[in-house]
Amino acid sequence: MSNKKFNDIWNRAQHIPSPYMPKEHAEILYHTALKNPGTIVEIGSWYGRSSVILGNAVKNSGKGHLYCFDHWNLIEGAECIMDQDIWRSWNDNITYWQLQKVVTSGRVYSQKAAKQWPAGKKIDLLFIDGWHEYFESGPLIISAEDIHKYGIKGWLKNGKMVPPEDHQPIFDRGTKVDFDIWTPKVRKGGVLILHDLHPDFPGVLKVWQEEVEYSNQWTIKKSDNQIGVAIKL
Repeated sequence: MSNKKFNDIWNRAQHIPSPYMPKEHAEILYHTALKNPGTIVEIGSWYGRSSVILGNAVKNSGKGHLYCFDHWNLIEGAECIMDQDIWRSWNDNITYWQLQKVVTSGRVYSQKAAKQWPAGKKIDLLFIDGWHEYFESGPLIISAEDIHKYGIKGWLKNGKMVPPEDHQPIFDRGTKVDFDIWTPKVRKGGVLILHDLHPDFPGVLKVWQEEVEYSNQWTIKKSDNQIGVAIKL
């Protein structure tokens, strides 16, 4: 029955753009969430295909809650304006799927989200799919390639539009940051899923190898086909 439900959800979710979330990955998310109901945290949501998959698992399990954290282009008091409003699209998708009661969003980048997380509140399932570099610091500089690719108009700051180069916030970011600040909040026996274990994203692979494969803190359940699943010891 759960496979039929998943297939129905997957077929309906094709309207949500997500080139890096194929069916086999979504199926792992869905069934892992069903088997580990409780507090689920997603780092990196964007348009919301994975949010909808996880949210439906929570809804169908009848217990638990999904918390989705993403900057959705709002960083340090300014919003990056591009051809499409990703934040609105995510909210529209959650509303369309009627998941408002089981999904809570936090429009903030990972570090600030972790600081806002209630002390002592343990996570049953953590899905990391955020900033894919290993570690970056210093000013956020948007490349000319990305400006063209995403149709970036500039930043909306204090009610005024400014060019991309006029807002370059400084903050730590990367898969290493997400792993370090969020995995301590996972309970013993809880699950970590790390997305995009792929040569195109060497930072993600490096974190998985250094922090999971070479560690005695995790038991690996899956580490192929560009997705990793591990249980915290």
